[in-house]
Amino acid sequence: MENLKQFNLFADLLEKKLKTLREFVYWRTYKKGQFLFLEGDLRERIYLMLDGFVKLERVNQSGNLLYEDYVKQYSIFPYGGMFTDQRYNYSAEALTDVDVYYIPTVIFEDMLKANPKQLLSVVQQFSLILKLHEHRIQYITIPNAQDRVIQSLNYLRQDLGEQNGEEIVISCPLTTIGISKISGTSRETVSGVLNQLKKDHIITVSGKKIIIHDPTYFEELSI
Repeated sequence: MENLKQFNLFADLLEKKLKTLREFVYWRTYKKGQFLFLEGDLRERIYLMLDGFVKLERVNQSGNLLYEDYVKQYSIFPYGGMFTDQRYNYSAEALTDVDVYYIPTVIFEDMLKANPKQLLSVVQQFSLILKLHEHRIQYITIPNAQDRVIQSLNYLRQDLGEQNGEEIVISCPLTTIGISKISGTSRETVSGVLNQLKKDHIITVSGKKIIIHDPTYFEELSI
C-alpha cells in the first residue's frame, strides 16, 4: 500500500480503493538484460517501476533505431497505446536489475475510466512526455553535432535527473553509444563533448552516473 502511494497516480487514492486495487497488483523482478516485453507482444500489463531503469526501444527490420527512451523509479509505463492498442509498440529491456509491479491492462484502464481525477493525472503525464519529445525532435534537426549532444544531455537531465542539493544526478547507466543514438551523432563526438564539459567542470562522470554541477548551463542553452 505504501509503495503504491509513491506513484503520483495513486498518492491521493482513498484507502478503500487502494485495497481493492491491491488484489490486482503483482510483483516481479528482472535481471539486467532481461526483456519485460517485446514489440508486438499483447499489451496485457501496465508496469509500475519500483527500482532500477528500463530502456524502451523500437527498431526496423534492418536493425536501425526508430525510437529509444528510458524509464526511471516511480514511473508508470507504457503510456503509449493507452485505450487503443492491443499490442506493445516497442520492447522494454532492463538496463539494471529492476523491481516492478504490474497491473493487468484491462484493470488499469477500467480504473481510469471510473476515476476522472486519475484519468486527468494520466493526461497530464501524457502532456509532459509529449513536450519532452517535441523538444527531442527539435534538437535532432540542429546542424551542429556538438550542439545536438548538448541538447540530448539537457533532455536526459529533464527526464532522468534527480535533484541533489544544487546538483542534478543522472543515475541511469548511460553509455556514449546510447547518447550518440539519442543525439544522432557519432560515439567520438559524444566523447569529445563529455570530455570538454568535464574540463569546464560542468559535469562529472562517476562510475555510471552523470553529475551535473551547473544545471543553469543547460537551462540557458535549452531550445
